[in-house]
Amino acid sequence: MDFNATSVNITELLVVALIVISVVLLVRKRYDSNVPLLTYVAVIGFTSATDRGLNPYLLYGSLGMALLLRFEFMGPAFAKFISYLATGTLCVIIWLMVSDVFSA
Repeated sequence: MDFNATSVNITELLVVALIVISVVLLVRKRYDSNVPLLTYVAVIGFTSATDRGLNPYLLYGSLGMALLLRFEFMGPAFAKFISYLATGTLCVIIWLMVSDVFSA
């Protein structure tokens, strides 16, 4: 594990911190918050501005689940399932971004 304090690495860690805040909001069942959607704007902006990319299926699939969750038109069991999927994909995104920062 090696950390190089470049501006891209620090910015990526700030985006990861924003994703962690979104995960906390999803775990607390605050589905009406706009923070997860703003998080995806930051993640998409970061990945398009730098050479570090994420799998587009993971990124846009997770965004789709967050949009489904934001507009509450489903039952509580299905909303909980979508919440688990959205939280899981956000955790995978955190894992991938942190592994980019701390790789050799």
